[in-house]
Amino acid sequence: MLLYCGTMEQSKHQYTYKRTEHLKLRKAIEAVFVQNRVLRAGGIKLVFATEPADAYSHQVGFVAPKKIHHLAVDRNRNKRLMREAFRLNRHILTDALCNKPLKLSFLFVAQNTEPMTFADAESSVRQLLARLAEKVGRESADL
Repeated sequence: MLLYCGTMEQSKHQYTYKRTEHLKLRKAIEAVFVQNRVLRAGGIKLVFATEPADAYSHQVGFVAPKKIHHLAVDRNRNKRLMREAFRLNRHILTDALCNKPLKLSFLFVAQNTEPMTFADAESSVRQLLARLAEKVGRESADL
């Protein structure tokens, strides 16, 4: 997977969420839950896993559990809002980690009981991405 890793002078962010970035395989999702490294902000939980790789890449998924969100319209709305917030703010993660040789897999899980607003989703996603970039960057520097 090719990601844009330019310098600050060339800071053109790609506001995309390509199919190669989707976390879909059952084995990959189970691997994320096996490592079970968790960050929380607002009504969103971020579960992530890292593994060494040749170059930086990431895969992301979005979950709204049926036990919490009983109506399908609420589940779909929360997932759509989290996806859009990630798409607009993914540069926080890619700018910080594009030079690290690792594969990052993570899931955003909606934990709030009521449907969220876009402002809430975006602020939570921004916080989580910044904390994730800081944590993973610090850990990869130690290796």
